[in-house]
Amino acid sequence: MNTSSQLNEEQRDVLQELLNISMGQAANSLAVMLDTRIDISIPEISAVTPNQLYDLLFETGDLSYTRQSFMRDIHGEVISIISYSGLSEIGALMDYDQPLSEEDIQEIILELSNILAGACLSGLSEQLKLTTNLNMPLLFQPDKASFDGLPWQHSLAMEVQFLITISSFSMRVIFCLDDESLARILGTLNAYLK
Repeated sequence: MNTSSQLNEEQRDVLQELLNISMGQAANSLAVMLDTRIDISIPEISAVTPNQLYDLLFETGDLSYTRQSFMRDIHGEVISIISYSGLSEIGALMDYDQPLSEEDIQEIILELSNILAGACLSGLSEQLKLTTNLNMPLLFQPDKASFDGLPWQHSLAMEVQFLITISSFSMRVIFCLDDESLARILGTLNAYLK
């Protein structure tokens, strides 16, 4: 089943707007915590196979990756791609001693992932009137073999980028839904469109 043929333009627009609201709430949560401005990109929504998801994630550069599974009414994974660039400034805003230790860096990465992914998923679930439960983030390094083994062959990827204006720090958050969860969301979106 190919998700790209399931999501029509009207549904995509509504989902993009709901994501925009959710991501905006997440950015505001982090902005308040860090007491600085955070910009977000327009959410991008695309249907991807495991190989395409790997290509979407893989970037050159000094990056860290986390993944968090979620379940209940919908299930899937949130994958965060975090730049090491600017992380020292973020650590200072979070009251970490400088220079950051390797343990501090990992802790900051996991905390940022959890805050943004949690706020995004919570906002989206609330708007769609769905119940979700997000697990704690884990650090991982994407490799093609592990993506070939994903339990679904098509996934809806919803992506947004967060940029912190006082540093070179950036973070991408990608929500991956399987076909069953997408069908559940489409039912809810159709109710919005009536």
